Amino acid sequence: MNLSLPKQELQTYTLHQLELFFPDRNTHTLKGSDVDAAFERALERTEHCFRFIKNSAYSDNQGETFFSHLHSDQYAQFLYFWANSLWELSANKSVCDKLIYLNKTLHSFFISYKGKLPEIFFLTHPVGSVIGNAAYSDFLVIGQNVTINTGESPVGETVPKLGKGLYLAAGAKIIGNEPIGNRVSIGVDAFVYGQPVSDDSVVLRNPDGSVLIRNRQKKYCKAQQYFNVTI
Repeated sequence: MNLSLPKQELQTYTLHQLELFFPDRNTHTLKGSDVDAAFERALERTEHCFRFIKNSAYSDNQGETFFSHLHSDQYAQFLYFWANSLWELSANKSVCDKLIYLNKTLHSFFISYKGKLPEIFFLTHPVGSVIGNAAYSDFLVIGQNVTINTGESPVGETVPKLGKGLYLAAGAKIIGNEPIGNRVSIGVDAFVYGQPVSDDSVVLRNPDGSVLIRNRQKKYCKAQQYFNVTI
C-alpha cells in the first residue's frame, strides 16, 4: 500500500494526536507490543478494504492501494480498524477508548471498537454518523448523519442483520431488530423502524415524511458504484 507517511511516522503521528487530545496519566499505555501489532493489523485490513473501492484516491486498475493520513474518510476507517484490532488482540481499553474518541473528535463519526463492521466498506463523508454494533455484511456504504441502532435478539444474537451491498444515504436510519436484505438502498432521510426490508429494495422518504419501499428498478444497486467487484 502506498502511504502518505512512512509506516513508523504514521504510527507516531496518530499516537502524538492521542497524547495531545487526551493528556492523562495513562499516556504510557500508548507504547506496547499489542499497540504495535494492532497497528500492523489495521494497515493490513485497510489495504484489503481499499483494494475493492472504485475510487482513484483508494486504488488503481493495477491493484495498487493508497492511504493518506490527510484524507479524512480514509483516516476514519483506519482509526476504526486500529481500535477494533487492538480490542480483539488485547482488550486494551484505555487505548481503544482514545482511538474511538479521536475518531469522534476529528470526524464526528462513532463506531465502538467492539462493533464489527465488515472487512469491506466505504465511508463517504460520515460526519454525524452513529453506527451501532449490528450484524454487518461486506460492501457497506455509509454517508453523513446515518444512524444504526445496536440490538440483541432473544437468543443473544447481534441484530439487526444487514445484507451485503447496503447503501445508506445522508440521514438514513435503521432502528429495530428486523433484517435488511442484500443490495438494499436507503435514501436521504429515510427511516426504517422495526420492519424487514427484502433483497434489492429501495427505501425512500416522501415529501410528507412517509416511507416508501419498492423494488429496485435499475440493473445495479446504488452501492455497486463504489466497488470494483460485482455485489
